[in-house]
Amino acid sequence: MMVLIWHWNTCVQYFISVMEEFPQDCWVVKEKIENTSIGEKYFCASFRAFSQMVGRSIDSPTRMPHNILSTLIIFFKMIINLIISLWCRITFTIRIWDLKKKNINQVQSSAMFQKLPRVLRQRTTAQYKWHWDKKNIVDIVSGQLRKDIMAEICSNLLNKGMFLSLNKEFTEAILMKLDKECFNAGDIIIHQNAEPDSMFFIDCGRVLVRNEAFQEELCDGDYFGEIIFLFGGRQSATVSALTTCSLFTLSLREFQEIEEEFPHVVNELRVAVQQHQNDLESKSCIMSCFVRSLGGDMFGSLSFVVAMTH
Repeated sequence: MMVLIWHWNTCVQYFISVMEEFPQDCWVVKEKIENTSIGEKYFCASFRAFSQMVGRSIDSPTRMPHNILSTLIIFFKMIINLIISLWCRITFTIRIWDLKKKNINQVQSSAMFQKLPRVLRQRTTAQYKWHWDKKNIVDIVSGQLRKDIMAEICSNLLNKGMFLSLNKEFTEAILMKLDKECFNAGDIIIHQNAEPDSMFFIDCGRVLVRNEAFQEELCDGDYFGEIIFLFGGRQSATVSALTTCSLFTLSLREFQEIEEEFPHVVNELRVAVQQHQNDLESKSCIMSCFVRSLGGDMFGSLSFVVAMTH
């Protein structure tokens, strides 16, 4: 297409001068090629046409037809460049998609994958797609764009929970190290008394946190596993998926790397979590005393209520 436009422009370059009967200020007269061969005329005109197409003008047009032609050439060049750019993007996207689909099919057709139960096959496929997208999209762009992409992907987390109170640099450091994992309803995400290896952030879905003393349901934007990361020890509760869940995960090793970079922020987080834990224990103690008081006489129960109001 570009060669045809070049040829068309070449012919028009000379045709305008012919139509004007070679005025003294036209390029044909200036180049002194009125009486030369067709080949030499075509060569000179093609050189001028090519110079216009690449944005390198030999001299400024002095006549209105040449001005119009130059403007049209620049306009068509912009259109052609836009079409080529869009075509390249489309073909690149198609090629990447075909490559991704081919690799996923290779994984799904492997002998090891076929031996897995359906639930694990679904989780494996979802995990592979996430790592593919992260490697071929997130990891190849600039640092700031990578942060913006992760912030958009993790928007459910940023609008709720602990990220609201953390500074921007610490939040970005966590987002850049997040991985993703999917669980089906009924899957055990964390076993009680297990060694800690990951902290979890709920992108979408519902989970149940329970042990002998309590149970709590968490949903989009909530998180769990942070107590062990901050204070050590073993998992204090079992966490199971109530629905199909998409979770972002932060490994213990990566959390320790972040702590080395932001020790003061992690210490502030420890203080805040400890205060929250103390408040919960105080409320639990008050409620247990209230429940025990209900086992006595009516006067004792009323006395306890009156005392609590003061």
